[in-house]
Amino acid sequence: MTVSHPSTGARTASVRWLWLALLLLATALRLPGADWDGGIAAHPDERFLVDVAVATPLLGDPTVAAPDFPYGHLPLYLLRLLILAAPHADPLYPGRLLSALLGVLLVAATGALGRRLVGARGGFWAAALITCSPFLLQSARFYTVDIPGALATTLALLLALRGRRGAAGALWGLAVACKVSLLWVGLPLGLLLVSGGMPLRLRSAPSRPACVLEALLRLLRYLVLPALLSFALVSPWALLRPLAAWRGPWIQSLMVAGRLDFPYTRQYAGAVPFLYPLIQMGLWGLGPTATLAGLAGLLGGAWRWRRLSPSLRVAWIAAVTSFLMLAGWYVKFPRYLLPVYPLWAVWGIWFLARLRRRAHGRHGAWMEAAALATLLLPTLLLGVAQLSIYAYPHPWESASRWIYAQLPEQGHLAVEHWDHPLPLPLPQEDPGRYTSLTLPVMDEDLPEKLVQLEAALQESDIIILASARGYGALARQPARYAATLEWYARLLRERTVLAFGRCPRLGPLALSDDPLADAGLPAPLSLAERCGTPWALRLPHLDESFRVYDAPVVLLLLR
Repeated sequence: MTVSHPSTGARTASVRWLWLALLLLATALRLPGADWDGGIAAHPDERFLVDVAVATPLLGDPTVAAPDFPYGHLPLYLLRLLILAAPHADPLYPGRLLSALLGVLLVAATGALGRRLVGARGGFWAAALITCSPFLLQSARFYTVDIPGALATTLALLLALRGRRGAAGALWGLAVACKVSLLWVGLPLGLLLVSGGMPLRLRSAPSRPACVLEALLRLLRYLVLPALLSFALVSPWALLRPLAAWRGPWIQSLMVAGRLDFPYTRQYAGAVPFLYPLIQMGLWGLGPTATLAGLAGLLGGAWRWRRLSPSLRVAWIAAVTSFLMLAGWYVKFPRYLLPVYPLWAVWGIWFLARLRRRAHGRHGAWMEAAALATLLLPTLLLGVAQLSIYAYPHPWESASRWIYAQLPEQGHLAVEHWDHPLPLPLPQEDPGRYTSLTLPVMDEDLPEKLVQLEAALQESDIIILASARGYGALARQPARYAATLEWYARLLRERTVLAFGRCPRLGPLALSDDPLADAGLPAPLSLAERCGTPWALRLPHLDESFRVYDAPVVLLLLR
């Protein structure tokens, strides 16, 4: 007969309430602010995905609307279902709502994965890190393929560790149906399957060829076939029209490898593989202490490899494989690493647990509390700073209202190519009333381009720099764009500068990098003035993905 102690039941109830509170917090941090840009779809990937979903029937071929469609089809069809469910709503908002809810599920999946690997307390704190991660809070407000891909990847690994072989394979197929780059997930899943980490053992010791054959049959039955089936169900055109369907991902792979030169990837010129993504994760992705703890955990896991459980070994292989596969290319968008974040958080908690075991004496509890605070507090503060921007109008909207109010009709504007055109169309305001010139800043420094830039400097009433996307990227290749950078410097010296920004902040203190200073350009306004705060703390260079969508600093250069 089993006796249940009241204290055990009360403790279990308390744990459940803590988990419920954490998930409610994750929901509260992700759902508000879906109109963070006033509905203009400021994220270009999000805008593209929404447009293709509107033009593509459910389970239709997306390459008809977008011949070089680069993503998996699952996120597109999910958005199409939302469009069918709410045909009169702007599909941007249901998509963002879904992204937020998937972000909450990612928190829960991280907690379950952490519980499996480092115990119940470890799982809770790993989920807490993901709850407050500033980059995950930002990504939950975009409907892109990255949050669904990260969730499918985490669930696949979790189910594999629980022995749910076929389900893990099916989730791997769904992950690839979000992003082809998530093929790497099959490596740790396959290793887990053939290494004995799953409850599959031979009854005898057959010959080596028999072992190899059985391992291949396991992979085929429990991993490859379920993955192919789930992938085919949600991406049928990848099999029915493979040449058309795989053209876009192939172009993306060439771009990621640096074989194709696009304006929006030039910010990565000179960026060091592996080190750059790791620094960006520490600066604004997961927070500095959590990133360092995760790295220390992975290094410690390698050092203690013989003592790791089979599950931890697979989790180590998954984390290292994913980082090596995703962080070593020429193009290093931070969102590529989102599937790594749950594992990184778990390994950070594992490292903390190792430190706790080394702490002896009556001060052990205090040391553990201090270590947890050190780990969590920077991530929490950065998350609060990230959320602060959604309390203010988008800078593109604020700058547009100023232009409409101050510049008379038939005024002359100049806007950069490859950035969002301003002013925005607003109720009762039409940008067509102005004469607008597009500045080819991303073109090579040929005489024709320089003539256009000089004409804009002399003739335009307002030259608009909608974000740092132009000068920030070109400054990475100063020899290639020497003349254009000198034009930017003249522009900032010779014209009056007006700034509109909503930088992440903690009260009166803005937290931001300084793109002008990083580019070596003159800064007529201080960083605090550009952010609209009394004070500003300058951070090292941040990837433009952290700023140009929801927190750009608009510079209006007035004649």
